[in-house]
Amino acid sequence: MILQALCGYYDRLAANPDSNVAMPGWAVTPVSACITLNDNGDVVNMLSLIEDKKPKPMIVPQQPKRTAVKAAFLCDNAGYFFGADDPKAKKQVGEEKLEAAREFHREILGEIDDNGARAVLNFFESPAYENLEDIKSGNIVFRLEGSAEYIHDRPAMKAAWERYNNKSSESANVAQCLVTGETAPIARLHGNLSGFGQDKPTVVGFNQESFESYHKSQGANAPVSESAAFRYVTALNALISDPQHIVRMADTKVIFWAERNAVIEESFLHMLFGGKPEEAAVIDEVSARKIGALLSSIRNGKRPDTPDIDSNVEFNILGISAAKTRLVVRFFYSDTFGNLLDRIGAHYRDIEIDGAEWETDKLVYPKRILRETAVQGKDDNIPPTLEGALMRGIITGSLYPYSLYNAILTRIRADKKITHIRAGVLKGFLNRNARFNNKKEMMTVALNTEETNQGYLLGRLFAVLEKAQYEALGSVNATIVDKYLNSALATPQTVFPVLLPLFEKHVSKSEKFYSKQQVQQIVGQFSSGGFPQTLNAEDQGRFLIGYYHQRQDFYKGKPKETEDNNTNGGN
Repeated sequence: MILQALCGYYDRLAANPDSNVAMPGWAVTPVSACITLNDNGDVVNMLSLIEDKKPKPMIVPQQPKRTAVKAAFLCDNAGYFFGADDPKAKKQVGEEKLEAAREFHREILGEIDDNGARAVLNFFESPAYENLEDIKSGNIVFRLEGSAEYIHDRPAMKAAWERYNNKSSESANVAQCLVTGETAPIARLHGNLSGFGQDKPTVVGFNQESFESYHKSQGANAPVSESAAFRYVTALNALISDPQHIVRMADTKVIFWAERNAVIEESFLHMLFGGKPEEAAVIDEVSARKIGALLSSIRNGKRPDTPDIDSNVEFNILGISAAKTRLVVRFFYSDTFGNLLDRIGAHYRDIEIDGAEWETDKLVYPKRILRETAVQGKDDNIPPTLEGALMRGIITGSLYPYSLYNAILTRIRADKKITHIRAGVLKGFLNRNARFNNKKEMMTVALNTEETNQGYLLGRLFAVLEKAQYEALGSVNATIVDKYLNSALATPQTVFPVLLPLFEKHVSKSEKFYSKQQVQQIVGQFSSGGFPQTLNAEDQGRFLIGYYHQRQDFYKGKPKETEDNNTNGGN
């Protein structure tokens, strides 16, 4: 399914003359330098192609996968073009690399009647350049003196490279392709993916005998045609390198694309997943307003109904990360844009919670939720695999991962801080679990004074006790939250009998008798058995939501009638 969708995206790019996508046998490759040759093959100039400290992306003949010395055609590094050795390498193989490149280019260009071909062959007979330090790393291409085009772009070079590739395909095993269903030459090795630093992972690979079966080697164990392998690898590399189609979440790359041109819809997803606005597709002001309206609707948990949005366009969302040379697929989702909007809208309704921060805050991107689980809020500290599990819950409408719920609880216990995002995630987890288990949703957006769950009541009570302490003593070095939150969550039957006498002292000092009324009202809802001995994980979440709700309710102020009664004596 994933490979088929990527092949479809490649076909869409190939049909667009402006896409500049590589054709079979070619690949977009970073190039650091260009060597200018004269007709005799002498180096007459070297031009750096580094721009903004980055090599220039260029469509060149596809380089081979290397587990040993193996030359590339007309684009390679100084080791293959000049026999330069890496002084840090344990084994010096510069001469071996140069000889491999020399023989490889003789095989392809030996009978080609072209000035560029002759110049390259002459160059390999005695390659020389004084300032090898200038090109000690990165790929190099050639240009013929007096010509503006690169040698690999000359028609004779392209034809020679195509003949070589066709000849190689003739010797490949033929089988039915798992992607296209066609009988065709099978790719022995699949291409590498860029964008993962020094790691160059592959989607399909069998590099050890333990992975193979039925005496089949490498790609024959999962037959994908050479054409399909090239198309899906090229498409995935194009998506990874395009900031308009990718958003990074810790170590996971979230990639998305539509079945056809859908600029507004793709830009909407880019921003919804937390991408930078300047990296979204270039759109006009009118389109920007449409996207803003979409974001606002989703933010309020609604599905936008506008003729400018095509709800039927098919979308693919892929989450990937790398484990050395292996690609890890975290999630894959394929559905219409309209169904995706429904899932995301449901997500925002589930995590919505009362509070000024929620009303004024921007969209709660998945990345922001993940940061609430991390030590010091740093991306590097986000628990592994959590990104994929969260995204699956959002885009498929399935349960949120328990690992997310537990990570939020852990951070609250450690930080003694419950933000609107943390409270919203706890609420969303509990309500979605209840819904999937055909139970009544218990957690409301705002304070629910009729809720009788003991965990929720204890959280409300804890907030009232904290407020009474502040009204009596003002700011102190260690509040009851700092001292007692963890033990109140774990063993309320032990902690609250200690806190209530302290509360009486605080009330007598502050003379805030409204707090006493609240305590009496909350305690009166407990069963005759008193405070529970322990709270399970779900009730600990309800405790924290009750605490958050009660604190938010304090900010709204108490009814005027109650204030008047308190002024005249009250209880």
